[in-house]
Amino acid sequence: MQNDLEETVIAAFMCNLPVVIVEGQDDIKFYDNVARLNNISVDVRAIETVDGYTEGCDQVCDAMTEVQELIRNDDRLKRYVMGIIDRDVRQYLNTVPEVANLLVLKYYSYETHLITDKTISRLIEQLTMAPGSMITQEVVNYLKQDFDSNVEALYYFSLEALKKMCEPSYSSDITYGVNGGAVIGGGRVHKWGLIEPKIDDLNQFALHHNISRNELKYIAKGKWFLSYWCDYLRVKAKELKELCGNEIPMCKYCEANQREKCLWRTSSSFQVPELESLLNTTQFIDTDEVKYISDFMIESLAC
Repeated sequence: MQNDLEETVIAAFMCNLPVVIVEGQDDIKFYDNVARLNNISVDVRAIETVDGYTEGCDQVCDAMTEVQELIRNDDRLKRYVMGIIDRDVRQYLNTVPEVANLLVLKYYSYETHLITDKTISRLIEQLTMAPGSMITQEVVNYLKQDFDSNVEALYYFSLEALKKMCEPSYSSDITYGVNGGAVIGGGRVHKWGLIEPKIDDLNQFALHHNISRNELKYIAKGKWFLSYWCDYLRVKAKELKELCGNEIPMCKYCEANQREKCLWRTSSSFQVPELESLLNTTQFIDTDEVKYISDFMIESLAC
């Protein structure tokens, strides 16, 4: 039996366990892990588990608006409920909500937060024989620069989808509704064939909205951004052995002319969904990247 919103918030107060309301099932693990990494005791709950609501950001916003009436009747409840929603592309549509106890993410979605210098380093350590001490900032910077030089398709896919959001009558060849698999591998090649002829028009659109490639974390769907990075690192990890001593520091085995034992060689093979799942675990989440989320929980809740 589902509790309604009032029952949910009152139960949080009675049990001294604040509730964090999120958009859907996919969000629960991430926000629960963020809380646990900071020793924050909360009940992370998808809005669709509250009677009278379905999944999605608008539903969370509606719930937090309803919560304001509960708080007006009993101010003690304010410290026992908060909501979190994706930013999506709201800043380009001027629709960023301002509701008490509601956190709007700084990037497109939580998935965008899973790729940082620290998590890139940890993934390369997982994928190769190289110990963490070898994966220096120099190595991470090389990977980021190389990624940036190969991100053209993702950038224009994102502009195409954003233009559709800003101009509903626009006939787009890709929308934010497609999943991450559609923008990597064979899906990317097919989609790029549709989008490449539109580059000049999309550049004009970007110029009009003051968008550059530096805004990729804001305009790329989080699942696309994550899939693109995981696919890149999965493939790039297989090439690092050939870069040893050139683009990246030479390992001791190659210095000793024992290249068959190069520490940059792959140690394991993962597919994109496996890497995505790995990045959403407590071992990989970068606490510095999500500090503003845990800070909001601490400042807003009795936890």
